[in-house]
Amino acid sequence: MSDEVPDMFAIRPDRKGPKTIAILLMLGALFFGVLAYTDISNANSEELSQAQIETLINVPNQQGENLSIEQYQEFHKEINESDGYLIRGAALGIGSIFVFIGSIFLFAMKPIGGKIAIGGAGISFVGGIYGCMIIYDAAKEHLLESMLVQTHEITGYLCGVCSFLCGAMALLPLINARAKLAFDEANSIQLIHEESE
Repeated sequence: MSDEVPDMFAIRPDRKGPKTIAILLMLGALFFGVLAYTDISNANSEELSQAQIETLINVPNQQGENLSIEQYQEFHKEINESDGYLIRGAALGIGSIFVFIGSIFLFAMKPIGGKIAIGGAGISFVGGIYGCMIIYDAAKEHLLESMLVQTHEITGYLCGVCSFLCGAMALLPLINARAKLAFDEANSIQLIHEESE
């Protein structure tokens, strides 16, 4: 009869954690993709339509501000000349592709997915914040004390926070002991299966 007592506190592989993080990263990638599409569309349009601008300045003007269509058009033109939309859109677009690809690998229990996603989050963080700074500076110059200036400032913070969170989530499975065991187990099973074929 064996005297060995099963270790109740032994670290067990956790496959569910990395897969959950992969799904969250996928959602983050889609969010960045939508923002990138909007920025690239703005970068490709020299002027916004009157209806678009009226929609954007409607709320501030209802709050007692007096923003004109020409004023907002100048703001849009300044951003395009400074490549603000293009820089932020390209960074978020490239970042979203990397995060999306990384999430697929992570879902398939490949640790390389976490590293790819961290790279994508880094690109989104740096390029996104730089693009936001250009847009914020243009807003301060053309929209003066409008609430839209504050909106663009908050957008910059959100861009940074979301990118940082994506990077932090992608790092978690790479440093978590239970996730590492799950990666090793999944990849060793696949290796044995391939060798048997």
